Amino acid sequence: MPEWKPPTQAEVESYFTRLNNWGRWGNDDQRGTLNFITPEKQAAALALARGGRVVSLARDITPQPAVDYHMLHPVQRGRSKAAVDYVGMVYHGVTVTHMDALCHVEYKGKVYNNRSFEESVRFGGATWGALDVWFDGVVTRGVLLDVASTREEGYVKLGKPVTPPELDAAAARAGVTVKSGDVVVIRSGREAHDAAGVSTASLLDERPGLHISCLEWLREHDVACVAWDMLDERPVGYDGFDFGVHLGIPLLGLCLIDNVNPERLVTACAEEQRSEFLFVALPLRIPGSTGSPCQPVAIF
Repeated sequence: MPEWKPPTQAEVESYFTRLNNWGRWGNDDQRGTLNFITPEKQAAALALARGGRVVSLARDITPQPAVDYHMLHPVQRGRSKAAVDYVGMVYHGVTVTHMDALCHVEYKGKVYNNRSFEESVRFGGATWGALDVWFDGVVTRGVLLDVASTREEGYVKLGKPVTPPELDAAAARAGVTVKSGDVVVIRSGREAHDAAGVSTASLLDERPGLHISCLEWLREHDVACVAWDMLDERPVGYDGFDFGVHLGIPLLGLCLIDNVNPERLVTACAEEQRSEFLFVALPLRIPGSTGSPCQPVAIF
């Protein structure tokens, strides 16, 4: 792997001029990087579903502080009874598999395509960058980039973030070329990390993950969406930056699917002898929302 040097503070500061996608698809665009998924791209991706094997990438929604769950008392209906559930949740964070809308994160008061965050996000719902434009979901080619498989501990550690050369190396090991409009499923080894004794869900101010410079890699490859298990590293390591790769949301218009569980996918890719597949993720239709729980799947 080639020697890698982290960017300087000035280089990171320059991302918002060098990498910016504002206006790339017009000043009124709200689809962002999902514009890379053309009808031709989708048609080619559909051909990857050859045998019909479906693999869920979602995490189980289990009792936790972010979830308010109750099995309500069965309701009598004539000679029958019906059992019903109540589920309330804060899906943003590090526990629930979810899709981030483009109004979810701002930088210096601006969301994607140079709109005001304060004017776009209100209590009644977002008026710009809401999830509505992505209600039809993400349907495209997916590729697995298994970074954790070459880490000594079997997972990414705090202070040793995932770097762009590691993403290239993971693609090379998988025998795939990352192309415009792809979803990259990045495995940093969350399950192994948590099994070693520290739950990712308990790490707020410090957590392992991707280095902010991966934004350059994502822009270079015109990736449509990132589905990842350990998110971006915190602290970011640069003055004034509390978000790392999540800044791809206002900068690139990047679709992020947080907190996936790629372990079943690793097994499937090994058994199918390929690391590319049809990727499908559908959010709930919540108008004006900043995101939604979702169920991403890989289809072979």
